[in-house]
Amino acid sequence: MKKQKQHNLWDKPWGYVESFIIGMGLMLAGFAIEASTGNAITLSISFPHNLIILIAYCTLLFVAHKWFSHVQIIRWLTKVPAAISSISLVTFMVMIMGIIPQTHSDNYLVNLLGLNHITTNWAFILILFVFLSNLGLVTIKRFLQFKTSNIGFILNHLGLFIALTAGLLGSGDLERLTIQTTEEQPSWIAYNEDNQPVELPFAFVLNDFRLDEYAPKLALVDNETGELHFNEGKNLYLIEKGNDYVFGDYDIKVDDFLVTSGRIGDRYAFTNELGAPPSALVEVYDKQKDSTINGWISCGSFIKQPQSLKINEQISLVMTIPEAKKFSSDITILTKDEQQIKATLEVNKPYKHDHWKIYQYSYDDTLGKWSNTSVLELVKDPWLPYIYIGIFMMIAGAIYMFWIGNTKINKQPNGLD
Repeated sequence: MKKQKQHNLWDKPWGYVESFIIGMGLMLAGFAIEASTGNAITLSISFPHNLIILIAYCTLLFVAHKWFSHVQIIRWLTKVPAAISSISLVTFMVMIMGIIPQTHSDNYLVNLLGLNHITTNWAFILILFVFLSNLGLVTIKRFLQFKTSNIGFILNHLGLFIALTAGLLGSGDLERLTIQTTEEQPSWIAYNEDNQPVELPFAFVLNDFRLDEYAPKLALVDNETGELHFNEGKNLYLIEKGNDYVFGDYDIKVDDFLVTSGRIGDRYAFTNELGAPPSALVEVYDKQKDSTINGWISCGSFIKQPQSLKINEQISLVMTIPEAKKFSSDITILTKDEQQIKATLEVNKPYKHDHWKIYQYSYDDTLGKWSNTSVLELVKDPWLPYIYIGIFMMIAGAIYMFWIGNTKINKQPNGLD
């Protein structure tokens, strides 16, 4: 029986051990670059430089496959161990991104190694480069050896290559701006993430801002500490006229509820003036003392003082500030050619104009539903369609491979071999 030759480290062809050593080495090199440069060097390449780099990279991959496929590192990049090791390490970096918040950190080590900006971390970029090179070389190889049975494979791998490279190289062209609009006043100066002003080729006019609120809630608070009292795990009760609530030793009934109101003496009456807060007439029955107390409570507003009902020396009944349910803005977009485009913006329902997606972002929360300003977010990502193309190619490849698989099974006797 012929004795099998022992495979030593770095013997050709390179296997999984060598692949993970190379991957870990690249990761350590990337972290060393992060630490030595103080995160000063980041990948932010914009058009046309990113397009030139993409063309040059694809050309280099083709040349490497066509004329240098005998070189060991090129051969390794087309093999399964290179793919498995790079996928594993990319997944590891993505897990770190999910665990560590991708914002400025007070942790010295996190900032030193750049773990709070994984997508532009040099360790991630180097590992992703290996993975993309593997994808590109394998796709070129299958494409040059084209067979109809390879269509699904090519669509899957080429689609993933397009989606990843578009996401990586297109990050430099991504623009994210915010602009504050005020009722009846045109606004065309937005601000980027570095708070630098950017002049837009169009202007916004806020016609109306609307905010729908949930009903306020009842709560018992400690008079000294201000902490909420819990009642079997619950500490807030939605206020509705006629409702009764049992809160420990207290039975609470809402006799009246006004959505907007103003104080007149020791009571509240309906009014619709600016800053008019909600109010409620409540009745509290103390079961231990067999006594009843009633009075008005209100959460107040930016111009009105809140009103609480003191039950005893320890606790008081209060009304919480209503939470926002939905807010939207009616805007007019003024273009340079004197067009006036009307649109309504809601959260997660953007309006698209001139390659920009315009989102409802925030408002003046100190004024709440009386806010006369609305903050919009503008996002432009010219590479996003190519990411979608890559994703659809992967879906098409998966469907094709599933269809081919079913066809082969159906051609066999009884559908099975």
